[in-house]
Amino acid sequence: MSDIASLTPEHRDFYERFKSFWAAPSGPRVAELIAPDAKIHFTGNPTMSGAEYVDYMSGMLAAFPGMTVTPLDCAGNGDMLYIAWETSSLIHGKPREFLGVDRFRIVNGMAVEEQVIFDSAVLQPEGRPGIDH
Repeated sequence: MSDIASLTPEHRDFYERFKSFWAAPSGPRVAELIAPDAKIHFTGNPTMSGAEYVDYMSGMLAAFPGMTVTPLDCAGNGDMLYIAWETSSLIHGKPREFLGVDRFRIVNGMAVEEQVIFDSAVLQPEGRPGIDH
């Protein structure tokens, strides 16, 4: 586990707000973390703005009932904050768990860039081959 005390105050605050968000997630709450003009890079999707991410998150939470995200670790470097997490949700009617990392660029307490990194194969129906040839 990370030493939260070694993070900058800004990163500690953001990490606490990230945990609070996932304790009661909703699309509108995205605006508590992500600036409207932020650039969001989400595995398997085109780049979107922070404002667009509000609707995207609403749809994702509706599509994956009972989704939880548990922060596991974090590290900071300059204006970058990395948060490792574990997700569990019903996906195509079956419970699944997977790991990922969010890389945030933080400016004045808000994310102005986010890269959401995970193996998107977990979102495919079971039995689908991994890499298409």
